[in-house]
Amino acid sequence: PTYFIAGNNGTALVDEILNGFGWRRIREKNDELFKLKWSELKASIDYNNFREGEQLVNHIPNCEILTNKQGLLNSLQEYGKINAANHKQPVKLDFFPETYKVDDPKDKEKFLATYKEDDIWICKPTGRNQGKGIFLIWNSEECYKAVTQDNSPNPTRFRPLNRIIQRYISNPLLINNRKFDIRCYMLIASTSPYVILYHKGYIRLSMYNYDKNSDNMLTHLTNQYIQKKDPKYGERKEDTVWSMDKFNDYANRNFAESKNVGRNWVYNGLTEKMKSIIMVCFNSVKNKLQRRLGYFELYGMDFLVDENMKVWLIEINMNPSYTINCGALKDVIPGLLKETLDIAIECFEKGRRRKPLLPLNSRQNYEVLY
Repeated sequence: PTYFIAGNNGTALVDEILNGFGWRRIREKNDELFKLKWSELKASIDYNNFREGEQLVNHIPNCEILTNKQGLLNSLQEYGKINAANHKQPVKLDFFPETYKVDDPKDKEKFLATYKEDDIWICKPTGRNQGKGIFLIWNSEECYKAVTQDNSPNPTRFRPLNRIIQRYISNPLLINNRKFDIRCYMLIASTSPYVILYHKGYIRLSMYNYDKNSDNMLTHLTNQYIQKKDPKYGERKEDTVWSMDKFNDYANRNFAESKNVGRNWVYNGLTEKMKSIIMVCFNSVKNKLQRRLGYFELYGMDFLVDENMKVWLIEINMNPSYTINCGALKDVIPGLLKETLDIAIECFEKGRRRKPLLPLNSRQNYEVLY
């Protein structure tokens, strides 16, 4: 079998894995005879010429209803309304911070009516990741600027970026006085039929002590893309990513009693909550995602816990970083990618033969959710 890889994110790892399967890499980008295409961007995939049941591609064509910040907001809001209208058990969407679409005049008005002088808000472009274009709003002057400015880097060349404004969670749970978040994963291994899996991932920490009034974005944004810009990153990088086991040990020592969550809260409480939120997100789009045998996708899910132990979903990434900057990432990323490809290929081959997809023989660290 042949495969084609486009982009730079995780390319060497994916190449090594597929080569290890005995597959052959093709390098001509217009060659549509591949069996599997792994690309950083959806734009590299020609969905019109996709051959269902013969090919695999690692992006679902309309995945932005999950991964675009505005798309996710719309999907969750619509799902909540539909459930309420059908008199079903109301879906709790209180895991998503209060959010407004800056480019929607009604939403902008609602935000301005809500805004109070001492509030902290965060403004984000809707279709970007790695913390690009994000800034905090501390006062009414910045608030006015955020809702009125044309946020494009060069208005003649770029259309303005759509933006959302989100209530900033200014009371995060801290580890050694530093802010952290959790990057776990949702894998849609097959869309026809659906197979959804969860991977526990790792946690990401800021290098600096948290201060909600600090104008250093490194105290507020924990991802590696932002952290590695700091000159001290080289000497501190091993402490910017922890395994979930290390986090669980820390939580047992520091939170089990003081926060009254008991031992192994990371796996018993936090993980269960994250999995239930992932399922709400999936259910909000499962009837809308385009479904063909051979579509699969791995999403980076970013969660935050506040000091009251409430779990928040921050965002869903369609192209999560597979960069390996430190030991904890080396322990997670290569295995994650190999198991992702193993499972996607297994689902595909079983689907072609109309065999039941479960149980999955290649599953090791993933957990089946659906």
